[in-house]
Amino acid sequence: MKKKVELPISDPIYTTYHIQGIAGAVLTENPSIRNWYLNEIMVLTCNRNFLYGFSTPWVYVCDSSFRKNPHLERIVIPMKYLDGQIHYVIRKLIDDGYYVAFDGVDDYYVQGKSWYHEKHFHHDGLIYGYDQENKTYSMQAYDQSWIYRVFQTPQKCFDAGRKAAFREGRYGDICAIKPTADIVELDPKHICEKLKRYLSTSLDRYPLYVNGPVFGTVVHDYVAMFLNMLRNGTIPHERMDRRVFRMIWEHKKVMLERVLAVEESLGLDHKISGQYEAVVKEADAMRMLYASHFLKQRNSLLPCIRNKLIEVKNSEKEILNAFVSQLEGKLEG
Repeated sequence: MKKKVELPISDPIYTTYHIQGIAGAVLTENPSIRNWYLNEIMVLTCNRNFLYGFSTPWVYVCDSSFRKNPHLERIVIPMKYLDGQIHYVIRKLIDDGYYVAFDGVDDYYVQGKSWYHEKHFHHDGLIYGYDQENKTYSMQAYDQSWIYRVFQTPQKCFDAGRKAAFREGRYGDICAIKPTADIVELDPKHICEKLKRYLSTSLDRYPLYVNGPVFGTVVHDYVAMFLNMLRNGTIPHERMDRRVFRMIWEHKKVMLERVLAVEESLGLDHKISGQYEAVVKEADAMRMLYASHFLKQRNSLLPCIRNKLIEVKNSEKEILNAFVSQLEGKLEG
């Protein structure tokens, strides 16, 4: 067994949640798999539970977890049965070219992670390397500054976090991940159909009085309601979900990547992508305003964020509907 190994890390696709960041980070050996995300993973979703006592709309992009990708080989091993062998198994997997995702490890003990020495929180992340001389793991996760990045953490810290969870009767898993050799081509026709699904939603289809998730552009309307509840105190500031607008911004960034890829593939001009750049810029502005409010409560910002959100929704629908029409004309012609 080697003394030090680090597997290459790709630029993640989505990073709001670790399970999303992991999905993109492991694609270096087969970057064509990124096309699967451009073809398939574009529908926003959120939950209506925040209307009835929960504190977050849980904004997410459907099926963006590494667990949903059919082009990733996955081997799940419960850590409960690896006590005493966990480090050997992790090193052996990395030696064989597998990235190691983990869950159920208490962040409080893992040096460098988001809740280190601040809060007990059973969390996840990705191990992509080890150093036996320094006894460290190379990890990708949110750090103490809430930046999604790579860093080194002592192996004994990972072990302490794992054992802390065990003491509470909570046993996480490690999941070995490796991209398959599948070549995934961009599929403009399929993208067109998925975009139509994303765009064809409304409050009539997902009304307030029904619980459960909503899908598509109507998510923006529900997030606007969430902002109203933050403003009037129905959801206290200390319980606000810091991830909401990062997910919306990342959704727009990847949508722009998708539009550009299709334009290139079909030999189209860049009129639509040029227009959509403004949507991404506004989404980034919302993200920064929301982050500012999270750090220092200023309810006066919330109506501004809400107005931008509705503008983003309306602009996106107009631009993407035009894109769908353009694609249908091109693909049918």
